[in-house]
Formats: sequence, structure tokens, C-alpha cells
Amino acid sequence: MGAGVHRTRMIFFDIDGTLIDHASASAAASLALHDEFSGQIPFSRDEFPVAWEEIMDRHFERFCRGEISIWDQRRARIRESFAAPELTDAEADTRYQVFIREYERLTRAYDDAGLCLEQLDGKRLGIISNGAREQQLGKLRRARLLHHFDVAVFSEDLGVGKPDRRIFLEACRQAGQEPSRCIHVGDNVVADVQASQLSGLRPVWVDRLGKKGEVPAQRIASLAELPRVLDLEFCRA
Repeated sequence: MGAGVHRTRMIFFDIDGTLIDHASASAAASLALHDEFSGQIPFSRDEFPVAWEEIMDRHFERFCRGEISIWDQRRARIRESFAAPELTDAEADTRYQVFIREYERLTRAYDDAGLCLEQLDGKRLGIISNGAREQQLGKLRRARLLHHFDVAVFSEDLGVGKPDRRIFLEACRQAGQEPSRCIHVGDNVVADVQASQLSGLRPVWVDRLGKKGEVPAQRIASLAELPRVLDLEFCRA
């Protein structure tokens, strides 16, 4: 990370895909939704997890841009997944609850997350995450990771999310630190790496899928590498 590491005063983490295995839980929960409403979803069971994720990403990005509310994007996901634009809000909400109950039951921390955070004990850690505050905090709480963090900023709080620079700047403000003294650890090249860098933070890219490629950031394949990459000098006063 270079000579500037010793100036770092805050380490921010993304949640989904970085600390919490969102993809596995979402795929399994989408199958539970498909099974519950068999015959009403115009995708085969095999193809639905991919279709669900694509639909979810598309409408969630609208929420992160501040175009629709957190509940409106959930309803839009259900209506498109069922090819049923006529569904009332109440009907869409009922179907969404089938997915989210299973999703929350299945979300787990990655095996490397807890040990990494324990090794960073004594350092100031925070969260910058897209999504609903209580849902995201619930993931961390169930994974027994929440106590590691003293600052947590969510897109629901601001009405916009990553990659909008405002969420990064608000997190730095709450931490009482200049962006140049903060690092953001995340898995998404656009929303985490490029966006945090453009906001003045130093990015660390968690490339769990082995994408590699030309990304202007320190790359790690696992959070187990993070303490070493930071040379155990992170956040030293």
C-alpha cells in the first residue's frame, strides 16, 4: 500500500460479497420462491437464480441512484420476475417475504471474515453498504461480526448508494476522518473500488471470483490476506 499506510485512520468494509456470502443465499432463496409459486414464474427452476439476480441488480441500481424507494425496488423485482405488472403492492410484498425469509435464514459470513476482523482488533472499522439498514445490520449481527464496527452508513440512510460519492463522504464525515485517511474494502469493481477511489479513499479489491484484470487497486483473493497487505500498520496513531 506504500508509504501512506501509516496515515490511515479508518477501514471501511462493504458487506455483501465481501463479509457476507450474498450470492449463495440469494440463489437458494430464489429457488424457494420459485418452488412456492410453481407455475407462476416464467423461468425454469434451473434458470431462475440467474434471472432473479439480474432483475434484482437492475432495480437495486435504480434505488441506489435515488430513483425509487427500497420497497418500490423490491416490488419491481417481484413484478418483473413473475411477469405480472398488475400485482398490487400488498401482493408483491407477500411474495417478496417468501424470498427474504429464506434469504435471511441462509446468509452466512465468509469463513475468512471473522478471523480477519479479529486480527484488526484495535483498529477503527466501519461499514459502507447499499441496502436497508436493519436488514444489513441483521446479517452482521447473526454472523457475530457487528461488534467490530463503530460507524455504519447505508444507502437507505441517504437515499443514494454506491457508487455515488456522497455515501463515501458521509461515512468519512461520521468517522471524523478525511477520505485520504480512509480505506474501503469491497468486491465490486465499480461500486466499491472505482467509486471509493474517486471519492478520495484508498480501495482494496476483494477478488473472490478470480477476475483479476486491470483494476487500479490493491487486489486480494481473500480477507485472510488483508492484515498482511496492510502490514499490521493500519490505523496506527
